[in-house]
Amino acid sequence: MTDTVKALRIGGVEIDHGLALDSARSYLIRRDRFGYPAYDSFGSEGGPWRVSDADFVAPVLLNAEMNSRTFYALEAIRPHLERWLVDIPLDARLVEAGPAELERLGDLFSVLDSDDLPVNARGSILAKVMHRKRPAFIPLYDRFVDYCYRGSDGAPISKDRKRSWQEFLPMLGQAIIDDLTIGREFFDEVAALAKAPVITSLRALDIVAWHAGRTHIGQAIWAAATPADEPNTAPDDLVSIDPDDERP
Repeated sequence: MTDTVKALRIGGVEIDHGLALDSARSYLIRRDRFGYPAYDSFGSEGGPWRVSDADFVAPVLLNAEMNSRTFYALEAIRPHLERWLVDIPLDARLVEAGPAELERLGDLFSVLDSDDLPVNARGSILAKVMHRKRPAFIPLYDRFVDYCYRGSDGAPISKDRKRSWQEFLPMLGQAIIDDLTIGREFFDEVAALAKAPVITSLRALDIVAWHAGRTHIGQAIWAAATPADEPNTAPDDLVSIDPDDERP
């Protein structure tokens, strides 16, 4: 990324380039607070074509709230998830997706349009379960990412309570593609900070979007303090799921 580029946008949120890079570096280097590398390297005996029990609990490593009811709800939709994986190549990349591929992303999340699933088993959890299966294609999602793309002034996606998850995910995917394309060099730079395991530019975008959204609707932690400066930060890292944030 050249020095002449001082800011980039994540959805409707403008981010200072240097601050975003420093925050991503903190996220990817520290081992006492954030989800990397625990979430990204967490074992899955199912491999890339199966969704294992371990995959269902992996969202906890991104500080998502889960319970036994959530687990059983996810277990019930395992056949849908595994059928979907059959048709998605391991090297599928969201940034290269066209209308047909974006429609497939909507198909994955269409299972959430039923009222049978509890709130805690909805979009943010499903994204965290499935991202590791196709890490360059399935975006991560939570209320901070949602703020960037749907809640902020100038966000590319309007709020519509009548919109289904199947309709929403192609819209979110396209908005993320736009940001990945415009900020390609920056997100490649962020991804290169992760040494083991490596991450995709899509995961890099999520890291930056998470910080960007949090500065507006949560405690700002752009420049994370040293462990000695923050004796008790874990509870504030939890991403509580608001039902209003879980409507596409």
